[in-house]
Amino acid sequence: MAPFKDKKIQCVLFIYGILVIAFHLFWLQLGEGDDSYYRACLEDAGILEILLDRWNDWSSRSIIEGLLLLVVQLPSAAWIVLDILVSMLIAVLVVWYVFYRETDHSVSLAAAVLLLLLLLSYDFRELSSAGWVTTTVNYWWSLAALLLAFLPLSLPEKSRGRKWAYAVSIPAAVFSINHEQICVLVLAMALYLILRDRIKKREGSWYVWLLLGFSFVSLYGILTCPGNRIRSDFSADMWFPGYAGFNLLQKGLLGWYSVLLTLYKEMNWTYVLFTGVLFLTAALRKRRIWELLIAGLPFASNAGLLALKGIAPYCRMDLVHYIVDIFEFDRPVVWYQGTLPNKARLLMLIYTVCCLCAAYTLYLIFGAAEKCLDMLVLLVSAVISKASMGMSPTVWISVERTSVFMNYGFLFLAMFCVLEWRRPGPGYRPQSER
Repeated sequence: MAPFKDKKIQCVLFIYGILVIAFHLFWLQLGEGDDSYYRACLEDAGILEILLDRWNDWSSRSIIEGLLLLVVQLPSAAWIVLDILVSMLIAVLVVWYVFYRETDHSVSLAAAVLLLLLLLSYDFRELSSAGWVTTTVNYWWSLAALLLAFLPLSLPEKSRGRKWAYAVSIPAAVFSINHEQICVLVLAMALYLILRDRIKKREGSWYVWLLLGFSFVSLYGILTCPGNRIRSDFSADMWFPGYAGFNLLQKGLLGWYSVLLTLYKEMNWTYVLFTGVLFLTAALRKRRIWELLIAGLPFASNAGLLALKGIAPYCRMDLVHYIVDIFEFDRPVVWYQGTLPNKARLLMLIYTVCCLCAAYTLYLIFGAAEKCLDMLVLLVSAVISKASMGMSPTVWISVERTSVFMNYGFLFLAMFCVLEWRRPGPGYRPQSER
């Protein structure tokens, strides 16, 4: 438990806790949204009957909604206490994953302060988009359960705490993987971990196989749930009429488009901080000029967009307003029927290149090593969790609450890069060996 003995980490968690409590007590305004619907459900039927009806008519998230039905009946004060505890659990787990291998002396103040900034960078207001209780249980609490699910893999094999971790992590995994986005994220990471161990000829963990099994079972439920099909048809008719005609490739493009929308429509400060840290880390590695240009392009795209948004109200140039308003639309279906303007295609390509540069910068930082592959898989898995929304006609209606898993992937990647600031770069040799 060395990370939690560090005073800087204690200070970060203490400040974060105060801000979270202040947010819940003084700034948060509880709205109705879907909360009122779930609160009324148990007035006419039992919980098992409600879940069965939801499975047949609307959703495969039976486990998550089972907890939601119970929590939504509690007084608002009880939910506030629970949500504060969940928020602190997320913070503690993030600290553990980032710093658990570090000694007391290697945890820098810069890393601790940046961790606080990244934790606070997520816009909590998005967690009210469908009602505070409904949204937090579905996304925020599922995120906490996802972090708990991987806890045993971060502990030494002979650690006493590992056995206790299984008792908490297995039910947490079942709960979190019931969420469609987390299901594909865990599936991708579990497959990678198993394949990596096979290639390295290492004995794999039975727990990774268990996570893979949970993911396949959940995926089967998602694909066969009659309620998911009914909800998809209903949502397409109401929100996205052209979605029914999309093929798999078009849905994949739609999912990637939703990722770019999240990164570049409004300033995604988690992504901005991530790309800024990437560039700074690459610069500290003293890479060549062309490599620094590649590393700086993702951050420059964010800085340039921010500048354009600032001057747009005072500028009459059509190009400026086109770039700023590129994601403003009413019927995006026409964009996948061959009518997307060439200048819009070019801008989408530029944004895509910026994202690929971010992935390449991880290689510049970590080199051709297993850790680099770990970072790339974390990045891809986090992005897939968001891009998977292209498989649903609610891709626009769900707004930015579906980005929480991707944003926390950026958080982890940024912190892992910060920890490289005081370490030798790939290929470094001590002066005595030169």
